[in-house]
Amino acid sequence: MCIDNNQLPPCARLKQLAERQYIVHHQVVIADSSRVRAYLGLNSLAPYGYKKYLSRVDNAQLRRSLARFRCAKHKLQIELGRQVKPVKVLVQQHYCKLCNLGAVEDEDHFLLVYPTYQSVREKFRGSLPLTTITPLAKLLSCQQQGILARFLVQCQTVRFELFHQI
Repeated sequence: MCIDNNQLPPCARLKQLAERQYIVHHQVVIADSSRVRAYLGLNSLAPYGYKKYLSRVDNAQLRRSLARFRCAKHKLQIELGRQVKPVKVLVQQHYCKLCNLGAVEDEDHFLLVYPTYQSVREKFRGSLPLTTITPLAKLLSCQQQGILARFLVQCQTVRFELFHQI
């Protein structure tokens, strides 16, 4: 049953109006940020509200790692370059410092392209859609969120070890 907006109590209409205004404000004012770009790219189907993956990962540490990655709270060059002061580095110049592909180190490159993680990808290929042509949003929306979180943490561990060898 669909209720006409005018039939709602005044406080419910006010809440609905405030929610709409917040969403419009969010889209207009801060959508220019690279962190928001990443978040909306990874959560484009339902950018607001409770995320189902949060209840699909039982281990709190794995759930935290996955949530931080999805919110662009990671150490990839796409985010680190954004924080460089005083000169702002163009997004196209946030190159991966661990490979010679000349690619921007973004979420796609990190999980699906970077050659050193090939052995990690092979371990998870039967459980996750891991190909270089897999859209990142499809990978992140797969049903096996616990397995995805373990894959992500293993890639992050390899990356951390490589950076400490440099």
